[in-house]
Amino acid sequence: MSIHLGEGVHTLPPAADGRLRRLVQIAKDLAGKPLRELRVLDLACLEAHYAIEFAMHGASAVGIEYREESLAKARFARDYLRLDKLELYQDDVRNLSVKRYGQFDVVICSGILYHLDAADVFRFIRRIYEVCTRAAIIDTQIALHPTDTVEFENRKYQGAWFIEHDESADAETKLKSLWASVDNNRSFWPTEASLANFADRVGFTTFYECLNPYHPLPGDRRAYVAIKGSAGEILSSPATAAMGFVPIPEGRPRAAFESSSPVVRFATRALPRPVTQNLRRAFRRVRPKSFRAALQPILNEARSLKTGTQPPTPEL
Repeated sequence: MSIHLGEGVHTLPPAADGRLRRLVQIAKDLAGKPLRELRVLDLACLEAHYAIEFAMHGASAVGIEYREESLAKARFARDYLRLDKLELYQDDVRNLSVKRYGQFDVVICSGILYHLDAADVFRFIRRIYEVCTRAAIIDTQIALHPTDTVEFENRKYQGAWFIEHDESADAETKLKSLWASVDNNRSFWPTEASLANFADRVGFTTFYECLNPYHPLPGDRRAYVAIKGSAGEILSSPATAAMGFVPIPEGRPRAAFESSSPVVRFATRALPRPVTQNLRRAFRRVRPKSFRAALQPILNEARSLKTGTQPPTPEL
């Protein structure tokens, strides 16, 4: 992460981070009090950029990170900036509990939920609810094209399994892969509906998708805000007051541009995460027109096999 240490010194070359701006704005708008009065938790914090940002505003911030390599960088920045209200812990975020860490006005769950096994996804959301007193910010990847169903506490949730590590990877190899899980070889990405429905079931009263401040992301990466409030009382409509929980139906149509390439979807599910990250970056660098041109001969041949006609000569 690029963190400004003062006097023109950065931990990495200066770079804008729209996600950081979004997190701060959400907290400022929804926490209900000034940033300096907040207690903020940054889960799986890597170099603790978000926790550092809130600590610089005067908030009491806590960062939890499993990998010592990342945590050492976070400690360096904390000590350099003299952030006395920033606490850093080496721990597995799945150990999160009120007894262990207390409660927080704002909980940041960014880039971790989609690295967990199925049961851990739902247990983790419940633990976030328990330590949260106001708002949980969940920045995660979701399954746009669900292929699997899992059961948790006698309810079914849809999503897709993704490969985190090769089956042969040992513990040391997994720890060195900073952008993958710490132990499980595969992770479960729930659909948006399954994620929102479970958030309601554990007790969050509202669940929003944040679009502004804008931060460019792949179509399957979303930023949500779960609010821990109290149920609103309905006085004018007894039928409405009696509705109770209404689950979001699976398969709710989304905009066409959100569906990713079938090639990318297959590769993401079938290959280890470090490989798929490189593939995603490569696909983003390819101009759509040139990509279509490269695929056109293949499509022509497929059509000719289906119809028995001679494929046209591809245009140059």
